[in-house]
Amino acid sequence: MRVLDRLAATMMLFICALTSSAGAQARGAAPVASLDGVPRFEADPNWPVLPADWEWGQVIGIFADSRGHVWTSNRSRITEWDPQGKLVQSWDARGPDGNWSTIHGMFVDHNGFVWTNARESNLTVKFTRTGQVAMTIGKYNETGGSNDTLLMGRPSEIWVDPVDNEAFIADGYGNRRIIVFDGATGRYLRHWGAYGRRPEDPPGRRGGGAGGRAAGATGDSAGGRGGRGGGRAAGAAAAGGAAAGGGAAGAGGRGAAQGSATVPAAPPQQFQTPHGIVGSRDGLIYLADRANNRIQVFRQNGEFVRERILRPRCGPQEQATWTPERPCGTEAAFSVGFSHDAPQTYLYVADGGSHFITVLRRSDLEVMSEFGGPGVRPGQLGRPHNLTVDPSGNIFVAEAAGPRVVHPVTGDSVGAGYRAQKFTFTGTRPIR
Repeated sequence: MRVLDRLAATMMLFICALTSSAGAQARGAAPVASLDGVPRFEADPNWPVLPADWEWGQVIGIFADSRGHVWTSNRSRITEWDPQGKLVQSWDARGPDGNWSTIHGMFVDHNGFVWTNARESNLTVKFTRTGQVAMTIGKYNETGGSNDTLLMGRPSEIWVDPVDNEAFIADGYGNRRIIVFDGATGRYLRHWGAYGRRPEDPPGRRGGGAGGRAAGATGDSAGGRGGRGGGRAAGAAAAGGAAAGGGAAGAGGRGAAQGSATVPAAPPQQFQTPHGIVGSRDGLIYLADRANNRIQVFRQNGEFVRERILRPRCGPQEQATWTPERPCGTEAAFSVGFSHDAPQTYLYVADGGSHFITVLRRSDLEVMSEFGGPGVRPGQLGRPHNLTVDPSGNIFVAEAAGPRVVHPVTGDSVGAGYRAQKFTFTGTRPIR
């Protein structure tokens, strides 16, 4: 998209955001041009209104659409809930033959299509709002590695740009990339790995050397909104080894026993489970690199912009100079979403390893606050797997299989997670 077209489109989205806020005011929420402090939230124990025969499994997809309806993926079914939390519809998402496996991730685009992934079947799927298959990307049960332009590798989440209808997919549990397709035709456009480079699969991985073109953001790298400057980014993160240290589960303090393992000189040079993805109104793509505990930011042509490590992995990484002074943990970045104000001042991240929602200031990715913690009470979390934000600023969280915790009433050991929760936006607090 040409620069003037892109600027015009961005301005139109900004105006639409203000209009959306005005619509939210009619439903009881004040319009927000820019949040003047750190967002605050309160769990709503009455959402959703569950039918008598309803039973949650792992919830591994959630999305709030422009009408404030929330869509969830649970037990291979996609379910729509209205703004009051009442069930609207629910349909089987396992495909025409009923064999698509692990319905994972959720996005409703500007044209009303419902996107998800049949993760274990290596498919990205576009449905109509009532459950008819409109398009599939990839081939059933086939994968070809991180540089194959036709096959997927256990894809995770999707974001579709409302300006040019490009579909950005975090791909994923098997591959190590962001891949972009035309949202109408499914035509391959481009892909890239960590730091905007060509992704590299582990030696010996099936399909690891398939396909691909030049290094850097592969494919139509000039395409897409936000392609200012073009090319690959260098930067401090580009140097050093590819080792990802540690890997112990749970969160703990810094300074644990390190043994004789080598402290990595730089962050990992490849994605490790690129899981959550979202695009901002100013043309940036935010990727939750789950097992690497980080957020990476790109322009839409794949040019690397910045990153933030959210926690050091427990082990040698705790001694690395490039990790933050925060308790160590694993899988600190599952899913990402933005605050509902027009400039999208804050970024919300699902920390599925430590069971928190982390609030970052988007301009510099500084951690501002967090809420949650492991448990089964309203407001506590069990492996927050996906999150989404509705037009009024409320956060909805999909919880997968969480840790064992003590039930606050019975005293029994129970598994946390296996539900969806609403966290109502209640205003802001001053920045400390």
